[in-house]
Amino acid sequence: MNNVCNGDNVLIIWKNSDQNDLNSLVNEIKSISETGIIVLENSEMITESSRTPSSFNIVISNWLAPQSIIHNDNLLAIIVKLLKPSGKLILKDTTDLTSTLKLNGFVNVLKESDNVYIAEKPKFEVGSKASLKLGNKAAVWKLEDTVEAAWTGGNDDDIIDSDQLLDENDLKKPEQSLRG
Repeated sequence: MNNVCNGDNVLIIWKNSDQNDLNSLVNEIKSISETGIIVLENSEMITESSRTPSSFNIVISNWLAPQSIIHNDNLLAIIVKLLKPSGKLILKDTTDLTSTLKLNGFVNVLKESDNVYIAEKPKFEVGSKASLKLGNKAAVWKLEDTVEAAWTGGNDDDIIDSDQLLDENDLKKPEQSLRG
């Protein structure tokens, strides 16, 4: 629980975990994040819950045995919505989730020992927008004044005679022995 700080709001996603193990995990997090809120959510019910988006600093998923949560795209999409910008997801999974986490919007994905993944939500809100200040520089490229001038190229091209491209050997007729 090195990633949990004082004041962090923490969501714990669990499935089929022992009640005593859940209580000890909650107490461990409460001792670190004394002023933060700790919420428990069953992985099968999280799709039906109406939690406020961007309300958690840390989401801990599948931490306790039997680690039976399947981290599919639907669950990860819900988690990324619930995390605050720069919030962290800490999860345990036996499958390789590196690319799945990245494809679902997480950055700085790290796989540590014991199948522990730590991923971060970007520092901006999903769906946010910002204006780009491009400046008022003059255009580098200049378009021709007319379409005809663009297509003709100003008639200053030298025309190459295709007969001059051939040498004497190219103009000779093939010998009889080479014919099939």
